[in-house]
Amino acid sequence: MFKMQHIAVVVLTTVLLIISCTSSTKKVDVSEVKIELNKQRLDKDLFQTKDSIAPIPLGKLRKEYGSFFDLYTQRIIHLPPADDSLMAANLINFVNDKDVQDIYKLTHETFTGADLKVIYSGVEDFLRHYQYYFKKQPVHSIVTFISAFNYNIITTDSVIGIGLDMYLGKNCPFYPSINFPTYMSNRFSKEYIVNDCIKGWFQSEYDVEKEKKEMLSQMIYYGKQLYFTDMMAPEINDTIKVGYSQKQLDWCTQNQEQMWGFYIEKKLLYSTEEKEYMKFLADGNTTQGFPEGSPAKTGQWLGWQIVKAYMKNNDVTLQQLLNEHDAQKILQQSGYKPK
Repeated sequence: MFKMQHIAVVVLTTVLLIISCTSSTKKVDVSEVKIELNKQRLDKDLFQTKDSIAPIPLGKLRKEYGSFFDLYTQRIIHLPPADDSLMAANLINFVNDKDVQDIYKLTHETFTGADLKVIYSGVEDFLRHYQYYFKKQPVHSIVTFISAFNYNIITTDSVIGIGLDMYLGKNCPFYPSINFPTYMSNRFSKEYIVNDCIKGWFQSEYDVEKEKKEMLSQMIYYGKQLYFTDMMAPEINDTIKVGYSQKQLDWCTQNQEQMWGFYIEKKLLYSTEEKEYMKFLADGNTTQGFPEGSPAKTGQWLGWQIVKAYMKNNDVTLQQLLNEHDAQKILQQSGYKPK
């Protein structure tokens, strides 16, 4: 059912490569949109205490980072709740742990001031686009931290937190030692940070658990997430948004009609068997049952195409899209018909 990659599609592949290198989303001018973003370095503020007998300035850190500091200690690095003296001792132990020190050293070497400037600029661009579409700024602070490989992105009602140690590059020697699958560690690079911030914020505001446990509804949810990223960061490459290589992205484009036909033939769209439909939505190396070369998450990618068609063919705002939970309505009104 699926096209094989061979010499006959070389010209098509070349055209697709040109088209899909960057998002085709229409760009809007946000240069005049004003935002305020507080940039904080919890990684530096905490790890500047290198001497095991030096006191941890808990009062200063709590004042500087507010409730995010307790979130960091209790949820991100999993220190138990304690009084200030014990918490300070626990933090000293964490900061001076040899493995954690090695992680911080590599992170400090990997992320220069220029790297952080690019990240801050990308997040600011996201916030400007958000304010353009929704007339408000969703968060006002960005905090970088060392998570000891527990979290990449964490969001609150006012903060986006970035675990820099989760973006040390796909060849980072730490990742294989803690058994991160290759398909995941391939995305542990700087260029994914802004995309992951947008995705993390989206998932915190629009919980997938509230969506109907049905394949089409789940497809549309992830399609909305990807389309939201289109709107918030039109400069981000489509390969970054969906987490594919260019070859995988081209495979989906070339086999779009065959994938859609497969879902229809197997009556998968309205399946409520989570174990069955998650094969086509879950992350991984490939889509189970599809030919060699197919990426994972093909259901998410098709959901993205449906949502794009829906927005193109209907007079609907982004907010209206996000508030619409009738997946069947979105599919019907999209006029989606892959070629």
